[in-house]
Amino acid sequence: MLPSHLNGHSPLARRRPRLSASSPPAATGESLAAGATSAAGSLDEHDRIYFQSYSHIGIHEAMIKDRVRTDAYQSAIMHHQKFIEGKVVLDVGCGTGILSVFCARAGAKKVYAVDASEMAIQACEIVKANNLTDQIVVIHGRVEDVDLEEKVDVIISEWMGYMLLYESMLPSVLFARDKWLKPGGLILPSHATLFMAPITNPERYEGSVDFWCDVYGINMSALVPLAKKFTSEEPSIETIGGENVISWPSVVKHINCYNFTVEEFKSITAEYKVSSMMLAPIHGFGFWFEMEFNGPQDSSHNIPSNLNPPEIIQKKRRRSSEDTVLLSTAPEDEPTHWQQTILYFPDPIEVKQDQIVEGSVTLSQSKENPRFLNIHLECSTGGQTLVKDCALR
Repeated sequence: MLPSHLNGHSPLARRRPRLSASSPPAATGESLAAGATSAAGSLDEHDRIYFQSYSHIGIHEAMIKDRVRTDAYQSAIMHHQKFIEGKVVLDVGCGTGILSVFCARAGAKKVYAVDASEMAIQACEIVKANNLTDQIVVIHGRVEDVDLEEKVDVIISEWMGYMLLYESMLPSVLFARDKWLKPGGLILPSHATLFMAPITNPERYEGSVDFWCDVYGINMSALVPLAKKFTSEEPSIETIGGENVISWPSVVKHINCYNFTVEEFKSITAEYKVSSMMLAPIHGFGFWFEMEFNGPQDSSHNIPSNLNPPEIIQKKRRRSSEDTVLLSTAPEDEPTHWQQTILYFPDPIEVKQDQIVEGSVTLSQSKENPRFLNIHLECSTGGQTLVKDCALR
C-alpha cells in the first residue's frame, strides 16, 4: 500500500509517493501478454521501489485530475501540433498513456510510450480501447534500456517532482534526448525554473507547535521541543498562498532541457539576497517551479541569473502574453498536486520591513538513494544565522 504520511498529508492528495522499501510488489512479467513490448534491463533496488510505487492507480488519478497540469500538456501539444503531426514521438514515463493519446490525436505518425512500472500494461489496454494501436507502441521498461526502431522528432515527459528535482527523473529525459532525439527536435516541456522565497505561516506554526501549550486546559508544553523538531526536520508538501510569501522570489535554477546536462543535475547551488516586504516572522522558505513549453527555435531561451525579481516576474508575464504555454506551481497561481515545498525552521525569525535576508541553498542527489534530494540551506538576517540540512525522501 502507499505510504500514508508526509507531514500529515494524504498521499492521494499528492502526486509523489514516498520511495520506501514498503512499496507494493510488482506484478509478474507474465502480464506482458496484454500487449506491451518489454525492454530488458535489470533494476537496482532504488529503481525497483520507485517504479513499483507508480503501479498504484491513485497516483495517476491525482495527476490526471490536476487540471492545471493536464490542461497545460494538452494545450502545449496542440500549440506545437506542426512539430507533432506526421512525426515520431517518444513519451518518457508514459504512465497511463494519456500524453501519448494526446499526441496521437494531434496527428503523430507514431508514439513510443515507455514506462518501467506495471502501469504500462494498463496503458496498452487503454491504447487498444481507443483504437490507437497503429500509432502508439507501449514499451514496458526504462527508457535507458529501450531499443527503438528510429530516431524521434519529439520527446514529451512529465518528469517534475516535488521541488522540481525530487525523484531524479530528468536524467532519463536527458538520456533519451542525447540518444534518440533528432537534431532540431522538440522537447516538451522545454524549460524549467525553480524559485524560492522566505515565507510566514503563523497558522501552521500555532497549530503544530503552540497547540501543545494548552490542550483541554492541560499544560503539555513539554512536547513543544519535540513538535518543533517534527515540524522542521523534513520538507513539508503543502499549499500556501501569495500572502504567505514575504519577498520577491529568487531563482534557484533555470533549466534548458535542450542543453542541460546530467552532471549539472547532480548538485545545484544558488545564492539569494532578498528584502522583506513586511514586518513578519519568517517561518521558513517556500520552493515552487514554473515550466515552459517552447519550440526548438526557442532553445536558446534563458532567464539570466543576475535578473532582479521584478524583472523575472515581468518576463514571465510577457511570455504569457505572447501565448507561450506555461505551467506554474507558484503560490499566487491555481494550486496543483505538486503544491509547494516548505522548509520550516524550528523557531521563527522576526524581520522588519525592508530587512535583508540572504544566504545560499544547495540541492544534490542523495548518496543513499539517487532519487532522494538533499537540501542544504543557509540563511542570515538581522545578525542571526541559521543552517538547515534535510532531505526529500
